[in-house]
Amino acid sequence: MRHDDIGRLFAYWNGLRGGRAAPERREIAPAALGARLPYTFILQTSGSGEPRFRLAGTRICSIHGRELSTLPFTSIWQPKDRNSILRLVKNCMTSKKAVQLDCEGRSARNRKTLFKFVLLPLASEANERHLMGMMTVVGRPFWLESDAIVENQIQTVSIIDPHHSRHEADLALSAPANAAPHSASRTLVSRRVAHLRVIEGGRIKN
Repeated sequence: MRHDDIGRLFAYWNGLRGGRAAPERREIAPAALGARLPYTFILQTSGSGEPRFRLAGTRICSIHGRELSTLPFTSIWQPKDRNSILRLVKNCMTSKKAVQLDCEGRSARNRKTLFKFVLLPLASEANERHLMGMMTVVGRPFWLESDAIVENQIQTVSIIDPHHSRHEADLALSAPANAAPHSASRTLVSRRVAHLRVIEGGRIKN
């Protein structure tokens, strides 16, 4: 799974939503996701309930060594991050802002590797809210999927506002290693929330 697939998923989501805050869940076509489908997921929450996996791609489940469908999204995060994750996901669902999480996963044998998650809100449905997400692996650890990830630890949270058009943030979620340097005119703003670094920016450019 290449990191530029995050950018492609964002472009697909952004194209579907058009001038709306977010696309509808029924508009998501699994066939359009292609090879990215095993790494994608849908979260759902009803009322004040906790967001849970409605659907979880096969590779995400394999990496975590268990079936994730119906489990709380917080269940794959370390205990001290769970309240932050809960607030972040609920805010994503209500504010309709795209979010990227950079995190470190720890395996059952205490091995570690890096992951990226992107959370893309979907239109609300009656008393339910949903979002579509994707998980990508940084590097190619040989042991992944044979030594299950038991918890993830947040490192950086990037909040991207698709409506912000005055500048493009230096948040190239999909930039390949040989990409040209970012324009000096781009702006990056960050702040601290508890133990997290939150980066606020503009549109993702592919």
